[in-house]
Amino acid sequence: MLERVKNETGMYRTISENYDKQKKREHEYKNQLALIAALASENRVDEISHYLKQYNLEIMQHTDFIDTNNVIVNAILNSKYQETREKGIVFVVKVNDLSNLKIRDEDIVLILSNLLNNAIEACEQCEKPIIKMKFVKEEHQIILSVANTFSGNPVIVGKRYITTKTKEADRHGIGLENIKETVGKYDGSCVIKHDENNFKVAILIHNQEK
Repeated sequence: MLERVKNETGMYRTISENYDKQKKREHEYKNQLALIAALASENRVDEISHYLKQYNLEIMQHTDFIDTNNVIVNAILNSKYQETREKGIVFVVKVNDLSNLKIRDEDIVLILSNLLNNAIEACEQCEKPIIKMKFVKEEHQIILSVANTFSGNPVIVGKRYITTKTKEADRHGIGLENIKETVGKYDGSCVIKHDENNFKVAILIHNQEK
C-alpha cells in the first residue's frame, strides 16, 4: 500500500505540473478569438462551427475544473472528476482554499484517493450514482467527508466496516483501515456510517504543524 501511494503521489505531482501549462494556454485565447473574428468577417460560418467544436473538445480535455490552491489535491480531484464524468456518476464537490495543509502529500494521496476510489466503485453498482465530497479548511481544522450512494448492504465485522462490495469481502476494507491509521497520525478522528442508500466517511484533522 505504501509503495502504491508513493507511486500515486508521483503521478499526481506530474499531473500538477500540467497546471502551469494550462495557465499558459489561457494566453492563447486572444489569438483564437482573432482567428474567429477573421473567419466571421468573411462569413465562413461552417469553418467557425468546426473550429469551435474542435477547440471546445480540447478545452474540456485539459481544463482543471477544481482549484483548491493545493496542487496535489487539485490533481486528485480533477482526475477523479474526469473519471466520474466518463462513468456517468454525479460528483458534487465543496472545497475552499487548501493551501498550506499540514499534511504530507503522501498522506493526502492515501486518504483522498482511497475514499474516492471506494466511492466510485460503489457507485458503479448503483442506479443513481452520486458522490458528495466536502474538503475544507476552517480556522485550524481540516474537514473531509465523502458520501456516496450504494446498493446492497455493507459488510461489517464487529464494529469495523469492511466494504460495500459483495465480492471477495475478506480482501476489502484494508483501504478504510489505512485511512483511519493515517488520520490517527495527525490526532484526527474518522467516523464511518451508513443509512439505507448512502455510505459516508467523515474526517476531522487539526491543521497543526507537520
